[in-house]
Amino acid sequence: MRILDGSLLSSLLVGVLGISSPVHAAPPQRDPAGNWTGQWERDGSTLDVEVAFTRAGSGYEGEFSSAQLRVVGIPFARIRYEEPKLSWDLVGDATTSVFEGTLRADTLSGTFRDGEATGTFRLTRSKKTIPKLPEEEVTFKNGEVTLAGTVMYPSGTDSCPGIIFLHGSGSEGRWASRFLANAFARRGIAALIYDKRGVGKSTGNWREIGFTELVKDASAAVEALRAKPRIAKGRVGIHGHSQGGTIAPWVAAESSHVAFVVASAGAGMSMAETEIYSLGNSVGIRDMTEDERKLADRYIHTVVATAYKGAPRGEMEKAWEEVRDRSWVFPLPADSSFYWAFSRRIDSYDPLRYWREVSAPALLVYGENDQRVPPRESAAKIAEAYLHAKGTRLDVEIFPGGDHTLRLRPSATQKFEWPRSAPGYPDHMIEWVMQVTNPRLRTEPQ
Repeated sequence: MRILDGSLLSSLLVGVLGISSPVHAAPPQRDPAGNWTGQWERDGSTLDVEVAFTRAGSGYEGEFSSAQLRVVGIPFARIRYEEPKLSWDLVGDATTSVFEGTLRADTLSGTFRDGEATGTFRLTRSKKTIPKLPEEEVTFKNGEVTLAGTVMYPSGTDSCPGIIFLHGSGSEGRWASRFLANAFARRGIAALIYDKRGVGKSTGNWREIGFTELVKDASAAVEALRAKPRIAKGRVGIHGHSQGGTIAPWVAAESSHVAFVVASAGAGMSMAETEIYSLGNSVGIRDMTEDERKLADRYIHTVVATAYKGAPRGEMEKAWEEVRDRSWVFPLPADSSFYWAFSRRIDSYDPLRYWREVSAPALLVYGENDQRVPPRESAAKIAEAYLHAKGTRLDVEIFPGGDHTLRLRPSATQKFEWPRSAPGYPDHMIEWVMQVTNPRLRTEPQ
């Protein structure tokens, strides 16, 4: 009979009975690669995040996502790992946040600095893997302008509906709509996001044109997505927020192939009236004394009259001299600013005219506290124009507490607060699109 020594017996117990041996226990995992979930905290306000690190050559790459911030796949920069210390940078438009942490087995915790502000973070290694969606880099043309973008597809789905995201004002690239595009694609709706002309990889210059060219760019995007083999050609619609929501009816009127319209924070009045409303809220005109309100109102109206109507600059400059020492005043844009020429180009645009030409199902989305576009007045005027003409279905959702970006206002007593979306946004919007594009509920156009 053979006598088993201790090491052989230990091996048998581990291999056959599944009993772990302290001698051969695996050391704690010290590789940051993998998925992490947790929170960032600053001034008592917490933010739920998902973080991922992957090996890249001799170093690491990383990114983070946060449904609360409405961001997905935002890349980190300068990731540095010297066991157990891990640090990285998050480069924003105005500042760079620097994170410094310590890796201990399945936890990663430390501090971050964003300008003068500081905070802490704590992450736990997650076994949950969220598969990345299929993506395709695309280009399409409008005349001599080449527009570049990304199509995000649902996993394993053919003949799927599609949605194109129109831009807001300013230099907006495809990243601005990536979170919503990702959310739609995960619910079965392919999404095209693209760089505005002159932004990112798109050619041209948005500062030198008006709404006409932007509408044609969007129409070209509609045709580009409809041409994709996996897309159901008759179930492609558009989403626009702010400026994008304002020109959305023009895009739908321009292209008979737009199957639905989601207009978020879209204006229902002239561009000059909308600008007066926005500027008045930006200076807090409602909270001023009567005399101060008159000064502010005169200043705002003369600026808008000069910018949109081409009024002589003399009245505007006179109004400026009267208010230039006020704490609330905004300075006049430089004479060379694109603001003056762009405002003149878009002044004649009437969104209600184009809403009267739209027949596709439409959803209007607003935050009740929108200070850039009057929500209820805009919704009422759009509804009247749309429903008394060719409109077939109009739904309106005004999110309680939501601002222009459909986020809640920070608490007045809180020093700092991470942004929070109005309850139900964007899920209600996505569910509406899923309903109107459901092939079991509507006949597929040819």
